[in-house]
Amino acid sequence: ISPERELFDDTIFIDEDGHMKLEWTIDSVVTIKITLEVLDGPNIDLYTMSNNNYNDYKECNEFNYYAQLSDEDTSNTNIEVNVEPGTYVTVIDNTDCGEASPPDQFPIDDNDRARVQYRITAQ
Repeated sequence: ISPERELFDDTIFIDEDGHMKLEWTIDSVVTIKITLEVLDGPNIDLYTMSNNNYNDYKECNEFNYYAQLSDEDTSNTNIEVNVEPGTYVTVIDNTDCGEASPPDQFPIDDNDRARVQYRITAQ
């Protein structure tokens, strides 16, 4: 059994209508673990996709994503799945493009930012 390799581990703020892009590449079949917790703020969407789909996502167009490596409208995620070699883009989304949307407070538009703790490992 190979040791667990940390790809990402951080706590960040994601502004309303913003997202965080995490790109990672693996060269053999590995078990990917993604844990995420929203510590404060609205639910978010977690998507893992290819680079081509990321470009569609960024433009708020329709995009495809890996369902097993994604979780929509969530505040707490714990994913563990075997993944084929390749380059992946994991997006922590606080926009209207996905399933979860930050609250709309017309006419005052506060920044509904999300404070998110996340960790991605490969083993």
